[in-house]
Amino acid sequence: MIQKLEAYFMKDFIEKGGALVVFAILMFIPVDFLRGIFMILMITIVLSHIDPYRRRKESISELMALPFSYSEIFWFPFVFLVTIVTIIQLSVGGIIDLGIYLSFSQILHSLIFLTAYYGIFNIFAIAGLSGGGFIWLFWVADMILGSIGPESQNLYRMISPIFQGNEIAALLFAVAILVVSFYLFSKKGVTKRWQKRSSM
Repeated sequence: MIQKLEAYFMKDFIEKGGALVVFAILMFIPVDFLRGIFMILMITIVLSHIDPYRRRKESISELMALPFSYSEIFWFPFVFLVTIVTIIQLSVGGIIDLGIYLSFSQILHSLIFLTAYYGIFNIFAIAGLSGGGFIWLFWVADMILGSIGPESQNLYRMISPIFQGNEIAALLFAVAILVVSFYLFSKKGVTKRWQKRSSM
């Protein structure tokens, strides 16, 4: 498993390293709003192989030809992104001396956001829609719904991946999105859909 994960990391760094390094550097800007935007951009790059409107026709078949199981194709990009975001957040915390509690809080906030939006991208892509496009519509809706009315009366704000009014509720919501996306990824015949599109 570790060797496969290392192989996947190496593959993504070789193919997408340039853009990922740029966005990773930009994520050092200690502004949550901008960090969220850069995380979405990183998700769209790492998951470009499953976006039906962005991927190369042969990219998914190439990935399926490698010694990765179907579940590994779903989880390895997630672990890859979690690793990058965690390293960046730890580095930022060390540079500006946030302290252990604030550093952990920042890491948790970023990982909740990443988990939710990774799942959202997959759900849209599996539905045959542009994950790289519709993820931004979800981001706008997330921003608007979380801003409606007084904070104390806005129940959505508690689970919002952006606002995270209640971290536990937001974490559970993000994990639920991720679990649903994995279920759809593994059970809804995504491979057949990709193969059908590739043969057209």
